[in-house]
Amino acid sequence: MNLFDIPAELPFLDCLAAGVLADFRDRPPEALSRATILLPTRRSARGLRDAFLARAEGRALLLPRMRALAGLSTEDADELALPTLLDLPPAVPALTRQAVLTSLVIRLPPRHGGPGTPEQAWLLAAELSRIFDEIALEEPDTALLATGTPGEFTETWLGRLEGLVPESQATHWQITTHFLRGVATAWAGWLEEQGLLDIGLRRVLALREQTRAWQENPPEHPVIAAGIGIGGTIPAAVELLRVLAGLPQGAVVLHGLDRAELAAIWDSICSSPTHPFCSQGRLLHAMGAEPRQVRRWHGCAEAAPAVPAARVALLEMALRPPEGMQPWTVPSPETWAPGLTGLRLVAAPEAQTEAAAIALLLREALETRGARAALITPDRDLARRVSAELVRHGIRADDSAGQPLGQTPTGVFLRLLARTVAEDFAPVPLLALAKHPLAAAGMDRAAFLDAVRLLERRVLRGPRPLGGLEGLGQAIAALPEDDRKPPLLTLHAALAGALGDFSTAHGAARPPADLLEAHLSAAEALAATSQEPGGLRLYAAQEGEVLAGHMADLGPALKHLPPMDPALWPALFEASLEGVATYIVRQHGAAHPRVEILGLLEARLLAFDRVVLGALDEGVWPLATDPGPWMSRPMRAQFGLPEPEARIGRVCMDFFLFACAAPEAVFSRAARRAGSPTVPARWLTRLETFLSGQGLVLPGSEAARMAAALDVPDRVTPVSRPAPRPSLAQRPREISVTEVADLLADPYAFHAKRILRLRKLDPLDADVGALDYGIIVHAALSGFVNAISRAPNGWPGEDSALEAWGQAAAAALAAQGPRPSLAAFWRPRLARIGAFVVGLEAERRQGGGIAGSWTETAGLLDLHRPRGTVRLKARADRIDRLGDGSLAILDYKTGTLPRTDELQDGRAPQLPLEAAMAAEGAFAGVPGAAVRLLTYWKLSGGETAGEEKQMLSEPEDVAELASAAIERLGALVDRFLLGDAAFTARPHPGRKTRGGDYDHLSRVAEWADAEGDE
Repeated sequence: MNLFDIPAELPFLDCLAAGVLADFRDRPPEALSRATILLPTRRSARGLRDAFLARAEGRALLLPRMRALAGLSTEDADELALPTLLDLPPAVPALTRQAVLTSLVIRLPPRHGGPGTPEQAWLLAAELSRIFDEIALEEPDTALLATGTPGEFTETWLGRLEGLVPESQATHWQITTHFLRGVATAWAGWLEEQGLLDIGLRRVLALREQTRAWQENPPEHPVIAAGIGIGGTIPAAVELLRVLAGLPQGAVVLHGLDRAELAAIWDSICSSPTHPFCSQGRLLHAMGAEPRQVRRWHGCAEAAPAVPAARVALLEMALRPPEGMQPWTVPSPETWAPGLTGLRLVAAPEAQTEAAAIALLLREALETRGARAALITPDRDLARRVSAELVRHGIRADDSAGQPLGQTPTGVFLRLLARTVAEDFAPVPLLALAKHPLAAAGMDRAAFLDAVRLLERRVLRGPRPLGGLEGLGQAIAALPEDDRKPPLLTLHAALAGALGDFSTAHGAARPPADLLEAHLSAAEALAATSQEPGGLRLYAAQEGEVLAGHMADLGPALKHLPPMDPALWPALFEASLEGVATYIVRQHGAAHPRVEILGLLEARLLAFDRVVLGALDEGVWPLATDPGPWMSRPMRAQFGLPEPEARIGRVCMDFFLFACAAPEAVFSRAARRAGSPTVPARWLTRLETFLSGQGLVLPGSEAARMAAALDVPDRVTPVSRPAPRPSLAQRPREISVTEVADLLADPYAFHAKRILRLRKLDPLDADVGALDYGIIVHAALSGFVNAISRAPNGWPGEDSALEAWGQAAAAALAAQGPRPSLAAFWRPRLARIGAFVVGLEAERRQGGGIAGSWTETAGLLDLHRPRGTVRLKARADRIDRLGDGSLAILDYKTGTLPRTDELQDGRAPQLPLEAAMAAEGAFAGVPGAAVRLLTYWKLSGGETAGEEKQMLSEPEDVAELASAAIERLGALVDRFLLGDAAFTARPHPGRKTRGGDYDHLSRVAEWADAEGDE
């Protein structure tokens, strides 16, 4: 047999190209073009092309045909002169298969374990697709596949499966096999009706046709299968390789098996599925060959070793099965130390530091002229992080795995549109959609964005408006009539016109194909501008062609699904973008020619000057072994499917060969990923354990330390406590009683609010919380007091008062418009507050104790100071005229009440200042009089519904406190409003501040820590 091997320490593609060119050295130039070379991936085919060109040294070459043996397509049939492939029925389109299987599995009721939603059915169909493909691809009897119909093959493997599950087996397995029989039989029948083949079955038959064609008519020109079977392969491909190796013009070239030391433990290797050479060992066994029949490829003599042979020996020894570990017990550091040359380990604390360290290593490699570097990892998250980190070094290196269509800008736009409609135009998804670069709704893009920002500020911030476009329109219509309202009306009309019948997710069930059509029509209309149609904008991006093709395939596929609830459409649509039948968009452009980010399959057979093996953690590389949802491990073995552990052996072989793919190899891992601790990959653990027994260690890399230091400044200089000093003209000439405490406790916050005029934006989709509850309580009390004050003698009686409270509370609750759940929570609290208030009012009003009441009353008082006049403003919650003509001032609180000492020392100046204003007649409609009472009512509505706290009850005490408050206020305005004092942030640590809305502007955490403040 023509079996060859290229050792791991040699560059595979260079050796392969050298050997092929040597074979054709004395032949005409066109002879090389008639040769065919089969490789595992298209990327390796491109790498071999480059190797041929490098070997040509400037000479023109007619290159051989290089094809990836991932399954022969109709296009390959013409290239390889295999007309028999054209006679095979076509394979079912992937999306059509997914949709038809979804329609089959959705028939199983949820009470019997069936999917509850179309999205779940779609995902279950993806699992069915995998098991159907695996069964067909791993079927050893290829003759059965070739001679029987899809239905006959299905009956064969179902019978085999049911033989594994006797009646005594668990009920779960009985249900599983019953379900599989129903779906698989219906699926095979559908394929026969349509004249199609399943994807896996079509691939196997294509390989068998290729095998049969070469058996009956051996090729006249060389055919070489190179690097195939490194991680194992399917029986149909094994048969093809066996036939090819026996052809006069055929050859099979393996990789990394040229290890004489393995002969003694070869049987152990072949029985250990996690060993890197197990897959190739089983391949040789299936081909009827032995390792001694494998010869070294003749092109190896012309290539220089890429890495020291000692490294290969070291890694092979560290990865040996237990039967070959006797050398581990013999210390021989001088033998193994040379193998560490060029190896390094990056141990990062977390994934982001790992990514930054890898980016540094790749950038460092470019300092060597002409050097090529690569990150190889199965972790797509790490690949994206490294790609982003490389940008800071001026390098663009896109992930070879590409970008899922659902994560491209256009895919995100389509997903946001579906989510916005499904969530009834809730503020967050609506703004995400409206601010997407594609959104314009037929308007000028700049005008559209201005209107969206206005909508955000005036409608969407704060409590959520009523649902749907109708609710949004009602919220806009309720706005005051001003010059800012017309743009919002125009925006609403544009959105309604663009979305058409896709504007609601409510209503009767609709066919998914109709939903897709409405979805795409709405997307095109929403993407249109006043200058450009939406279709051009939607499909003009880099992913546009792929998106259009995917949607063109998805529409007919969805016609196989039954009608569904429109509210479930977004989940199904996202699943159709992210599932197994999804196109992948690869980024194109000015990627760096010497830096690559590759997955495990894409990196096979390639060579570099520096390679970083990233995410070497258990669960990532290698992935956890999972037998899947259909069969247990013993059942898979009895059925004839590979054990899940074989995947570990395949990726272990990748690790072994990649570590030998460059003179410098860096192993990288992170101690934590996604916040959870990780375990080093078993290969790293074995390597470090073996080295420890030899008194050696794997050299570490400084890259993680350097990456952590990238964003650490040489010197940290905290900002000083801010103390802005605006000009006198900028300082306000009025202040409210509630702002006095703010100016005392945090002048900087007062400066930001009143001088800079900065206001905290309400959150989007805000919960109706404590602030709104306080507003409701204040409104209810105001309506209640006004109602009972109109009664004869100021008191209508307890029953009438309770009725008046109920009406006032209901009106206040309706005006605030909370969600029904919150209204149901607050209603009993308001009832408890009502009972408490009515009891107090009955006691205070009986016998003419209160002659009149004023609620929510505004007041103005001018303070004439030597440097000018400042106006003091207030809005008193309630002022009562008592029977003796004096006044009582009440303030309602739903939270904590101030202490008496805080009133007396000026930390809570609101009530004393209101008393001073009332004495001067500063409140509208309230004649000036002495103030006798300063009182707080705490109204929580809890177990203790309310609490009355009289702060002062003697006119002399109130007058003295009010006078002191006015005097302190005068000194305060002299300094800050009429003087030039700086508005220092929090000058008095002992004073409490309200809210802290401006703390991030004053950077309090920074300077407070520097000053040693608490």
